Amino acid sequence: MASLDKHIAQLIRQYGPYVVGLFIMYKITASMVRRAYPYGYAWFLNRLADRYNRGMWRQKEELFTDLPDIKKQFEKGADVEEKFTILEIGVGSGANFKYYPEGTSVIAIEPKEQFKTYLEENADQFPGVKITEVVWCNAEDMKEVPDESVSAVVCTLVLCSVLDIDLVLKEVKRVLKSGGRFYFMEHVFQPERSFTHYTQRLLNPLQVKFGDNCHLTRETWKNIDKAGFAEVSYKRFSAYKMPSIIRPHLMGTATK
Repeated sequence: MASLDKHIAQLIRQYGPYVVGLFIMYKITASMVRRAYPYGYAWFLNRLADRYNRGMWRQKEELFTDLPDIKKQFEKGADVEEKFTILEIGVGSGANFKYYPEGTSVIAIEPKEQFKTYLEENADQFPGVKITEVVWCNAEDMKEVPDESVSAVVCTLVLCSVLDIDLVLKEVKRVLKSGGRFYFMEHVFQPERSFTHYTQRLLNPLQVKFGDNCHLTRETWKNIDKAGFAEVSYKRFSAYKMPSIIRPHLMGTATK
């Protein structure tokens, strides 16, 4: 027994500092990764947004085609100081600014402050679109935005990752003026049984864990249908230039 204790003590003296050193390095590395991850993820999403726009520009032009008409509708008879205002949820780096009419004011909603640099850089490319306010918050609680204060709300590739879709849609209705319009484009679940359907179900847990709560199995159109908008118009389509698991898409508008 004494010989065993002596052997254990020798192992501790020999390898103990090494094990302690590895543990300390692990803790330091894990801490650095946790701190660096949000910035790396923001960089990745900024690059992804550019790629997405290159593949989906036709669909985005179709989605936003009536924005100039909506702008004229709300500016007609309005106070001369009142600007056409879009509230964009999950604005990220401002990838949708290129589709907004000249003279548009934007209230940017974004939970990740790591996008600040990318947002400012992109905004400089579109001087006709002015960011009047950036609110760093989740879309489920936009209390800093007054009731019935914006003419349009835009949300693209965001409802897949929010914590509560129904609560977000309730906030959208709250901030929209009467007759205001909600524009949305999202990747969604493929409900019909197919290879994509089963792949989405299989990979969804991993996507949620490592994709910042992004879900592959959300049937977002059902939430929009029951949200209580006066008029809803959308279509489901396949985004052929996207990876198969996010190829099923939904785009449309909902009017308050």
